[in-house]
Amino acid sequence: MTLAEIAGRTVAFLPRHGDDHSLPPHRINYRANLWALKILGVEAVLSSSAVGGLRTQYAPDTFVVTDQLTDRTWGRADTFFDGAAFRRAEPVGVQHLPASEPFCPGLRARLSESLAAAGFPHAPTGTVVAINGPRFPTTAESAWYLAGGADIISMTQYPEPVLAAELNMGFANLAYVTDSDTGHDGSAPVTAGAVIDRLRNAQEHILTIVAATVAAIGGDYVPPRHTDQSAVDRTMAQPASPGGMDAG
Repeated sequence: MTLAEIAGRTVAFLPRHGDDHSLPPHRINYRANLWALKILGVEAVLSSSAVGGLRTQYAPDTFVVTDQLTDRTWGRADTFFDGAAFRRAEPVGVQHLPASEPFCPGLRARLSESLAAAGFPHAPTGTVVAINGPRFPTTAESAWYLAGGADIISMTQYPEPVLAAELNMGFANLAYVTDSDTGHDGSAPVTAGAVIDRLRNAQEHILTIVAATVAAIGGDYVPPRHTDQSAVDRTMAQPASPGGMDAG
């Protein structure tokens, strides 16, 4: 994790795949990442992700401010409140998170405003389907996701939003469409090389939008509060050691 200053605010940068992209999506310790951000005092989380577009209006080189998600992952630790108890720590108990709006409206609005001001092509809404990876989907799977209402597809957009919400942190995602998935627009099906190349070319634009959004958040930002604060406090008091909250 790296701490830096952007627009006069302290920002923590955490590469979810590791510094050398050594972690595949299903092996990322999402709970540890969000717990570490919270322990530093983070109130707002801005995520960036490379995604595939499932519809023509979500074409490559388009930014998307996601507002809904469908989870098709499995085996990922996706709650801090799983009833587990650790030695010398108070049990965190069980909490049932309201998740009808998984991305923070206030942060989403700031992302949209920053994209509009910069003049980048973008969609202010979009439903992302999160798949386990690391493989890309089959044509049949993509057709199924599309029929289910998905606009874009990602391997990392679950469980980050719900974990942030459980800790009363705001969360928004800036998605960048790198490909047309299995080629519904006549293009070649997605490959890892194509994703990395297009993402590399867009890196400067992504950093510009993130910086502008950080500047727009301001000191008056208040994240949604979905979880009883005493439950959050118990979670943050859990041991940061194998078997504790850094265990995925």
